[in-house]
Amino acid sequence: MKKFMDMKVGDDVEFYALVEAIQKRFTPNKSSYYSVTLSDGDTNIDARAWDVNLIEKNEVTPGKVCFFTAHINEYAGKQQFVINSIKVATDEEIVDKKFYRSAPMNEEELRNGIRYFIYKITNKTLYNLVVGLIAKVSDDYFVFPAAMSMHHNYFNGLAYHTYSMLRMAEKYLEVYPGMNANLLYAGILLHDIGKTKELTGPKSPLYTEDGNLLGHIVIGLQMLAVEAKEQQVQQTEEYRALSHLIASHHGELEFGSPKEPGMMEAFALHFIDLVDSKMAPISAETLKTTPGSYSAPIASLNRKSIYVPKLKA
Repeated sequence: MKKFMDMKVGDDVEFYALVEAIQKRFTPNKSSYYSVTLSDGDTNIDARAWDVNLIEKNEVTPGKVCFFTAHINEYAGKQQFVINSIKVATDEEIVDKKFYRSAPMNEEELRNGIRYFIYKITNKTLYNLVVGLIAKVSDDYFVFPAAMSMHHNYFNGLAYHTYSMLRMAEKYLEVYPGMNANLLYAGILLHDIGKTKELTGPKSPLYTEDGNLLGHIVIGLQMLAVEAKEQQVQQTEEYRALSHLIASHHGELEFGSPKEPGMMEAFALHFIDLVDSKMAPISAETLKTTPGSYSAPIASLNRKSIYVPKLKA
């Protein structure tokens, strides 16, 4: 099947694609149109449906695989797919799993990589909390995305984001003495565990009721509290410190953290999380961009495009 990367400006194209997101927008003269994010399993594109009936009459919604015809224009130096027709695909036409993106590591590799870091936790209380809590949501922990749109928004994204952070933490521990490795590793392993209850799943995720009302930080703290009670460690320094790392990992109150970081390990967790959530999408777009040109808009940078320099080796 032809991929987006093989399609060029000026082409009239036909293709099956997964609808990842739809947003109704308006031109300066108040005419409505739809911006549609499509995935071929490897690449995302931002298409335009200037005729709103194409979306509304066909009842096109995120999560559906459709058959499209489109013309590829050039706009602001980039490809723009203008949709001419849409037909929702039947189960017999297409196997939809082909259109869902996944992490660059498979589930077995991620399980082995994360297990390696769990075994590095020598503090018995922290180790038992991590193992007990992950075991309760293991199937979801290793297949869920880390977010709906901003970063690691694909199959296995939560585990890949976590594993990337753990590898960075190793370097932080080498460069910046004073941190407790057990606490930092445990905090990273559990900081986003609430995502397994905040989101509905890896396929075109939506927020659950708890996700909308509480968010993953509060959910994660609740999950940890239940586990600590079951293990009878609610009064330990380990439980309090680990709770603080989860509560403060967004860094600032305005970004959803109930508390701002108050420990060196909490600051490290926040900075590592922020770097990976920004740099992973930037890296993915850079690898798809021809040197000497600009990338596609990057969600984690408020849809800003970046320039990829064309330098000699």
